[in-house]
Amino acid sequence: MKVVTIASDLDQPFLQRLLIPSCGILGLDLIILHSTQEGFRHSDKRSIFTDYLARHADADELIVFTDAYDTLFIRGEQHIEDLYTSFSQPVVFGAEAGSWPLGALGFALLDTPPIYPYPFLNSGGFVGPAGVLLDLYNRYPKPPSERFELLEKLRLFDYDTDERYAFSDQYYWTLVQLVEGGTVALDHKALLFENLGPRVPDVWDLKILLGHYEFYAQDRKAASYREERERLEELLRTPSQAAHIHFSNPMSKAAVLDLLDEGRLPDWLREVTGSNPPGASGPTILSHELR
Repeated sequence: MKVVTIASDLDQPFLQRLLIPSCGILGLDLIILHSTQEGFRHSDKRSIFTDYLARHADADELIVFTDAYDTLFIRGEQHIEDLYTSFSQPVVFGAEAGSWPLGALGFALLDTPPIYPYPFLNSGGFVGPAGVLLDLYNRYPKPPSERFELLEKLRLFDYDTDERYAFSDQYYWTLVQLVEGGTVALDHKALLFENLGPRVPDVWDLKILLGHYEFYAQDRKAASYREERERLEELLRTPSQAAHIHFSNPMSKAAVLDLLDEGRLPDWLREVTGSNPPGASGPTILSHELR
């Protein structure tokens, strides 16, 4: 099994201080695909990851993909493999409470009742055999939006979701999963992947957006940061049962790093944020530039 991530900044604090140490302590084989081109976009992840799968991975090799700058692992390979086999589909994605980036449109695309507590796909962590993942990428070189009557109708009014959300890898995988439900499962119960970002009814809610703008302008002095930090500290009192934790919010990510600096992370997280044990290998770094 390989853990694969994509990073344009190898010195990014969350990557260096949380993701890499957690993989080392747990004995996970981490591969960092270092994107060296300027102007890296989230949508570039598909091309970079496809190239890795085609050139470096065996078809039956189990691959865990993770975001680089806001995730860490708290359980190792055997735990991941055991829970992965409990799903009937060969690919399993993490899930979250909100629908990013589609907002309320994401609610309308579901043709079955939502499964709680995490109804919607989150692309910050997923797992599957390299060959199956590569086949999905090859069969869907672009988001399959033409398969959805609602999105086609919106296009008639010059509301093209492919253009609006081209920046988002999660938009791509959301549509693929809805089309390929027999191949791609969602981890609705956070057995493998847990998203600890705030639960919001609509990601485009004005209060949510203003909170982010306030944080970008005022940093740690922002009331929105203080509220998020308090929420996160309370949440982290209870250990997660998942293997992979995703802090998918800029304020959540900042708060975790601050708690790390202050020595205030709970024991269940502190166990995977120290120094690597003697003899542990570091990540493998593969440089990549889009052609």
